[in-house]
Amino acid sequence: MRKRGIYISIGGLAMVIASFVVAMSLISNGNFTNSEFSLPEMMEGMFDKVTDTTQIEPGETGTFSFAADSDVKSLFWGVQIIDYQSNDSVSVLISNIYGDDFGEFDSKQPAFFENMNIEKPDNYNFNVKNTGQRPINVVMMFTKNPDTSDKFSNPNSPLAKKLVPLAISGILLMAGIIVIIIGIIILVIDYRKKQNSRFT
Repeated sequence: MRKRGIYISIGGLAMVIASFVVAMSLISNGNFTNSEFSLPEMMEGMFDKVTDTTQIEPGETGTFSFAADSDVKSLFWGVQIIDYQSNDSVSVLISNIYGDDFGEFDSKQPAFFENMNIEKPDNYNFNVKNTGQRPINVVMMFTKNPDTSDKFSNPNSPLAKKLVPLAISGILLMAGIIVIIIGIIILVIDYRKKQNSRFT
């Protein structure tokens, strides 16, 4: 029987294993504790401001502030549920001290990022409401002027060193699974051809 299906599947399996090795090496170098995945720790130096981890009870709201001076034209912000579990969710309402509304964002993901334009210097409040059913630990991250920041364009930045390889690891994982499926299909086709040849 032809073994091309087996070889293709083995190649796909190797890609899957490689993706896990890359991902685990990145995570193990992130100095994570208590089995919690922390983006600020993994991408240290990527953000201009990282808040302390805050526990928010179900239905309660935690407020995080960022003071934008005249040099800040845009703000890249994100919120992460450090101890994320299925069905966790948050709602983020952005306002200032005058009560002006700058948008509301809902997320059911472990982390959520958005970019906002800053029209004038102000103190912005990010009101994070726990819309889930259990207490969660939340951290917020801020980067000023991401369009011109070398934190995003510098090849030696945490983004290039950690996030890009992690994305490549994800692509490898998906490609490996596809290759394994193709290999199995070819293996089945070859097996059926061999079975049919016995009766001809």
